[in-house]
Amino acid sequence: MEKARENSPIVQGHNPDLPEGYNSRMIQFTMEIMPSEKLDYNDIEEMERRFMHYLETCAKYDMKIGNQAAYAAIGIDKGIAWEWVNRCTTNPARTDFIKKVQKVCALYREGLMQDGKVNPVTGIFWQKNYDGMKDQTEMVLTPNNPLGDSADTEALARKYLDNADIVDVPEGEISEVAERAESPKIK
Repeated sequence: MEKARENSPIVQGHNPDLPEGYNSRMIQFTMEIMPSEKLDYNDIEEMERRFMHYLETCAKYDMKIGNQAAYAAIGIDKGIAWEWVNRCTTNPARTDFIKKVQKVCALYREGLMQDGKVNPVTGIFWQKNYDGMKDQTEMVLTPNNPLGDSADTEALARKYLDNADIVDVPEGEISEVAERAESPKIK
């Protein structure tokens, strides 16, 4: 059991990427961004104030911004944000605000990727799951005609008329006569 603890990536002494004081800074940051009062879901000004506080706190603690922390700082979660953007459009200002939050987070992530500050796989995951992007492949469809090339419509009309015992038709009127022969007869 002791061997498992020694090799654990969670144990701070064994993870060179986790500097001394990192956990303390994360806890302080999290405590500072969490709102102390319940949110009125129609108070857009308060949501904007909380989001700006979140961005300022990220700068103060030198933390990356992200959707989940932004939502928590505002006083909502990802489910509520999704509802406001996709289903509950009764408050357009609120919908616009959440789209703005998502856009700021997306722009930040894109910048991290462009600057090589995040693993591309992680960046692609974020873009697919948070920014609505997807892999696209272009497909070119070609018709498959197992009977070969389609015949000339005039030739088909002539063949139809020959089989229907209608013979004396001038060359330019074949299609018209074939259409009349197909239409239901009124008695």
